[in-house]
Amino acid sequence: MNERWGEARIRERRKRRVQRAVIVGVLATAVMVVPPFVSGFIDGFMRNPSRSGAPAGEVIGIAIALLAVIAVAGVWGWRESDEVQRRHAVNAWAAVGVVGFVGRTILQMIERALHLSPMTEQLWWGSLAAGAAVLIWQRVKG
Repeated sequence: MNERWGEARIRERRKRRVQRAVIVGVLATAVMVVPPFVSGFIDGFMRNPSRSGAPAGEVIGIAIALLAVIAVAGVWGWRESDEVQRRHAVNAWAAVGVVGFVGRTILQMIERALHLSPMTEQLWWGSLAAGAAVLIWQRVKG
C-alpha cells in the first residue's frame, strides 16, 4: 500500500472534476454553437442568408440537447459528491423551491393589486439568489 494514498486519491478526484467540467463546457458550447452555425452555413449555400430567425424545430432541438447536457452533468456531479455536499445541494434547492412556490403567489397578488406586468423573471432571479445565499451561508457556517 502506498504511503500517500490519500493525497493521490484527492489529486485524482480533483483531476476528474476538472476533466468533467471541461467535457460539460465543451458539450454545452457545442450544443449552442454548432447547430446555428451549420444552419447558417446551409442557408448560405441555398442562397437564403436573410432568414428572419431560427426555425422552431432548431430552437427546440437545441433546448432539448442543452437540457440533456445539464441533466447528465447534474447526475455526474451528484454521483461524485459526498453526503455533506449532497445535503448542501438539497438545502439550496429547497430554498429555491420555497421562494419560487411562495413568491409566485405573493407576486401574483401584488401584480393584480398594482396592475403590474408579470414579474416572473424577477422571481426567478430571487429564487436563484435565495439558493446561492443558502449555499454561501452553509460554506461560511461550516
